[in-house]
Amino acid sequence: MSVNKFKILQPRLTDKEINLPIEMTWDFLDRSNDIEVYEEKVIKDVLNQDKDFEVSRFSFVAPVGIEKSDINYEFNFVPAGATSSTTIWSPSYVVQGFTPKEIYYFANSFKKSFFKLDFYDSTNQKEQTNYITIIIPTQQGATTATTVGTSVKNIKTPVFKLDFLGDLEGYFIYWLKKRDFLDVREFYMTAKFFDGKNGFFIKMMNRPQSTLTGINKFNFPQELYYYYKVILDYTNYTYKVYDINNPNIPPIQIGDSSSPIKWYEYINP
Repeated sequence: MSVNKFKILQPRLTDKEINLPIEMTWDFLDRSNDIEVYEEKVIKDVLNQDKDFEVSRFSFVAPVGIEKSDINYEFNFVPAGATSSTTIWSPSYVVQGFTPKEIYYFANSFKKSFFKLDFYDSTNQKEQTNYITIIIPTQQGATTATTVGTSVKNIKTPVFKLDFLGDLEGYFIYWLKKRDFLDVREFYMTAKFFDGKNGFFIKMMNRPQSTLTGINKFNFPQELYYYYKVILDYTNYTYKVYDINNPNIPPIQIGDSSSPIKWYEYINP
């Protein structure tokens, strides 16, 4: 057994007093107070007392500066079997593979299809976070005259003019009203089309692959060809959309009827 060894020397004519060096620690002093402080912190975190998650509604501002104006999207597809060098792009569900009858009568396969817009905080796919998602249903959009059976009918096309009064869904961006918890005002928007007939998503680009001259049509800078930039204005609660794949500085604002936000089907190798 290991023990401390003390040698006591008691000289004559001195007080008979012995000092023993015994170590004492106070690590547990006031430990109960620390537990109470921790309990208060946990309760505040659970109740979110200091965090406001109320959202505000942001409306689109056209390049000419008109608030509460319509925002325009155009989604282009290629015929089945097309390659990345094709120059045939068309805003048509028929090109995508739906029959005029399926479109006109809103068959389940067509009705369950939709466009999905995702808003990220970065173009870096390894670090980005998806904060907002907007769904644009196929029931909205412009129409075009097409033969359905033995007569001419107006069927839907993937060309959208979203506003306050007509096709409303997908027009507004709903985001945090206050910036004290999360201050993100600049987003990067991507687009996909869910094909309810075949059951898969189709990724979209901001340029046709056939225009990618001088670079690999399947290995290109994704931050330039998969995104549009969206900036929120907290003063007026509006948002603007910019074409980041453009040499102009600052980037060109788009989204009105003369410069719609165009998307093009990405063709796999």
